[in-house]
Amino acid sequence: MKAIPFVFVIGVIVLLSCVGQEPVQPGTTGLVYFSITDKQLDMANVTSVDVTISKIELHKTGTESLKCSLSLCGCKCYPEGQTPEELNGTLCGINCLGEFNVTGCKVVDNACKEVYAGENDSANVEESAWVAVLNESKTYDLMQLTGVEELVSSANLESGEYNIVRLYISNVKVTLNGEEKTAKLPSGKIDINIAFTIAANKTHLVSFDFNLNDSLHMANNDTIVMAPVIKVEVSRDVELNITNGKINRVRAEKEVENEVGMDENGSVGEGKRIRADLNLTIGDDGKIRIQEKEQGGQQNQSHTPQQYDVSARINGFTPSTITVKVGDTVRWVFRDQFAHRLVSDAAGFDSMARYQDQVWTYTFNNAGTFAYHDSLNANAQGTIIVEQ
Repeated sequence: MKAIPFVFVIGVIVLLSCVGQEPVQPGTTGLVYFSITDKQLDMANVTSVDVTISKIELHKTGTESLKCSLSLCGCKCYPEGQTPEELNGTLCGINCLGEFNVTGCKVVDNACKEVYAGENDSANVEESAWVAVLNESKTYDLMQLTGVEELVSSANLESGEYNIVRLYISNVKVTLNGEEKTAKLPSGKIDINIAFTIAANKTHLVSFDFNLNDSLHMANNDTIVMAPVIKVEVSRDVELNITNGKINRVRAEKEVENEVGMDENGSVGEGKRIRADLNLTIGDDGKIRIQEKEQGGQQNQSHTPQQYDVSARINGFTPSTITVKVGDTVRWVFRDQFAHRLVSDAAGFDSMARYQDQVWTYTFNNAGTFAYHDSLNANAQGTIIVEQ
């Protein structure tokens, strides 16, 4: 794979109260500022990088999102972990879709409610757990922000403990050798797990540094892929000057930092990224696929993707362990009248609730051993071994 040869960093800064700006409300909130900047530049072949940020959210510790599970007894929804799977000592087994027209659960007014066929089951999340601090699209040519931190947004933020910062990037356009190209994003949502404290009437700074040297890659047909690698740093006891929308840091004491990256599937976490020694291809389905190089730079022969079937029943999976190759797809077929929900923290998938005669598929684009289980049936556990 060809990597674009430059180092590029942008920063989004979170500030609580600020020199020369409106004061925070005593004891309750801090004033939050966001800015964007290009700190380093070495781009002889790139003349512009237009990034559109559509939303920024923070998650407050202690307001954990309410999640619900569908009970097989009566097809009712309950808070996760409180689902009564037994009624009068008998395990219930009901086809909720067929008998009750229920397809899943949702959160309404901090309570679990059933979702019926035809309704939108978009998010099983309590929205109040997230605080939106930017909720409109703004586009910046990062090439014009070298050494400059430009104010993006501001909001009053409640003091307390926070543990996730969520950034949405809706579009990236790069002008390379005079031609504007839309970069392919594996995912536009980036969750950064980082625990920090916002103290009332104190000034803090949270910086997001995007290293585009590790984030931008060339795929087939000269397509640019952007899989962000971000170093997040939280500072406290910050003193800042803001003039005409430009931010100047006078003092900042670092509290904590964390670096996360994104792989070709859009999964975000520590140590994740697309390696520079890989070849990238984008298929007709729009998915990014990787291919190793043999020693001496020779590319491995292409693997024709295969599909493998696994039967899912309340007493387990058949086969319980299978071996596939990178790019292959596994299809689970649900054979009995019980509800099933396949979950793998290692692979990062969640099938949501599935019922008799339904199927669910997942394509494995990374090598490794991935354990998974049926969260509605304790006896059902399986393993997918993915080889290069």
